[in-house]
Amino acid sequence: MDFSRSYKYYALGCLTFVYALHGVDRGLIILLLQPIKNDLHLSDTELGFLTGIAFGLFYATLGLPVARWADRGNRATITSIAIGVWSITVMACMLVTNFYQLVIARIAAGVGESGCMPPTYSLLGDYFPDAQQRTRAMSVYWLGGPLSSLASFVVGGWLNDAYGWRMTFLLMGAPGLLIAVLVKLTIAEPRKLVVGAVPPAVRLPGAQRVLAAMWRQPSSRHLSLGVILLFVVGSGMGPWYAAFMSRSHGMSTTELGIWLGLINGCGGIAGMLLGGYVSGRWFAHNERGQVRLSAASTGLMVPFFVLFLTLPRKEAALLVLLPLSVLWCFFAGPAFALLQRLVAQDMRATTLAVIMLLANLIGMGVGPQVVGILSDVLTPSLGRDALRYAMLTMSLVALWSAYHFWRVGETVRQDLAAMTRGDCSSNDSPSGSVALTLEQEPRSCRDR
Repeated sequence: MDFSRSYKYYALGCLTFVYALHGVDRGLIILLLQPIKNDLHLSDTELGFLTGIAFGLFYATLGLPVARWADRGNRATITSIAIGVWSITVMACMLVTNFYQLVIARIAAGVGESGCMPPTYSLLGDYFPDAQQRTRAMSVYWLGGPLSSLASFVVGGWLNDAYGWRMTFLLMGAPGLLIAVLVKLTIAEPRKLVVGAVPPAVRLPGAQRVLAAMWRQPSSRHLSLGVILLFVVGSGMGPWYAAFMSRSHGMSTTELGIWLGLINGCGGIAGMLLGGYVSGRWFAHNERGQVRLSAASTGLMVPFFVLFLTLPRKEAALLVLLPLSVLWCFFAGPAFALLQRLVAQDMRATTLAVIMLLANLIGMGVGPQVVGILSDVLTPSLGRDALRYAMLTMSLVALWSAYHFWRVGETVRQDLAAMTRGDCSSNDSPSGSVALTLEQEPRSCRDR
């Protein structure tokens, strides 16, 4: 199906807006933790559950089945349903009166959000089949993340101070209903959904087989662990920034919203672009240098966390968050690009899905909950400083992540060479792949 250039860019803008919108409630819940805690009389352990397991469990696990549905169904319809569920759920937060109702709302939000990214990401690939156009389109699409932070923090902070946290959720969720209708009525499904139009599915390796292959290879094992642990740090620390600044520095949500929105938005964009540029420019053919750079940037996060949590002036503490945001996004491009090269061709998609499942499940499920529990345990002895030391403890996990990134550098050259010599498929053999001569090997394998 052919589309005009103007329609393609309209679809790109619409789908980017969907991607940005589906993350707004995560920014809101982070910003409004303290007002919610005060209003509903919640403990930090309960707040950790709301920002972690209650949302992360369903968001992470439903991503795989939704992705499979998107491979076979009408992706515009799936997107409109998902964003509609998300919108209704966020708006319903204004009605909650206790912890258990808020848990149900967060679970439903996780269900809605899990259906937004897979179909929109897939749709863009069909709208922009040319490699260069697709790269540019995807770059625009990924800007939805920082834009989501800007909207949720800046607008959400002002709305909370003006109307309260309940009305903030209502007003921020309402646009989703309009977008859901817009997507359904104006976004076409490029794929012909008729019998025989889609070739029979190829039997791909299952998650258990992928995990076994990843664990056998030292580089992919350590790279996966490094990514998962870094998500634990990000998901464990991020939800508590606003609560910490409110308790320790007395900042209002309007003030926090402007600061956190600009820091996360600008820092995230800078980190993504800088990580890709430095790795491609200075370490284009030096994979060991790339992962060692990721290890250094990850380890460097710890002293910045210490400064953020201990500096006495709020302006200095917030300023330190900017390099932290850059460092956290720095690793993404080089790490995920290398991961594709370390696994067999027919395992790439499943490998990424499995790692993101574990990263979101463990990161969102464990990170915020551990900080909340530690804060409650330390409160009797440390008072309002309990959250400070709970976050300091969690920040040390970044050193553990850096260790695994560093270990990748010890074996990455050998493992990449083995992948180049071997078959790019995942057929079983004593070495985990079937050896081929260079002439027999597919060109896509040789061009790694």
